[in-house]
Amino acid sequence: MEESKTWLHFLIAKHILPEWMPEMVPVTWLVILILCVTVIIMRGKLKLRNPGRFQAFVEFCVVCLQGFVRNIVGQRETKALTPIIGTFFIYILMLNLFGLVPGFISPTASTGTTAALAIVAFLVVQFVAITRLGLRNYFRHYLGEPLWLAPLMLPLHVVGELVRPLSLAVRLFGNIFGEDLVIIVLMTIGTAVLGSFYWIPLQFPMMLFAIFTSFVQALVFSMLVSIYITVALAGHEEHR
Repeated sequence: MEESKTWLHFLIAKHILPEWMPEMVPVTWLVILILCVTVIIMRGKLKLRNPGRFQAFVEFCVVCLQGFVRNIVGQRETKALTPIIGTFFIYILMLNLFGLVPGFISPTASTGTTAALAIVAFLVVQFVAITRLGLRNYFRHYLGEPLWLAPLMLPLHVVGELVRPLSLAVRLFGNIFGEDLVIIVLMTIGTAVLGSFYWIPLQFPMMLFAIFTSFVQALVFSMLVSIYITVALAGHEEHR
């Protein structure tokens, strides 16, 4: 998957980008550029009265995201965490779907991309816990109760925290890589077996399913980050 050539391969062929750079990196930059340009354009067209259909759709998505975050983290943290969780969801969804565009690949079908996302999610969870509870209460949780069990509880808590980003990265990578691989296999079979009927899109049903799973995987990643934040705050508050 990582060696697949995309429409942006010319950036490497023309030595604009270094040859060692994986091709999903410029694809990821393109996704970021599309999202940023869309936000900038939308910001200049927002209306308080008689909003257009696209603005109404965006507002509907924001309300849904707020409700989603509220149901997990609670009302008090909804306003602060919705932009963070919403960004994870929208960004990962776009990365997942981009592989369905002919001539491109899904950056989330690479362990490098999913590992980076998981590390950022891990840092966000720790940052929220520290800023809400303070360093003293944050570290006290890892020592456990009673304190004489600290030599045992500290390694267990640290390992538990480190396993979470690993789980996020492997789950997202495995699902997106698997569905992209199945689509490629179906395209190969259609070309090799159908002969003059190679134009029949055997992969089309799988591509429809991939749209659904792309949405689900983005939702699951965002939901798990929200749950990790909730667990971190709930677990630490016992020691406040």
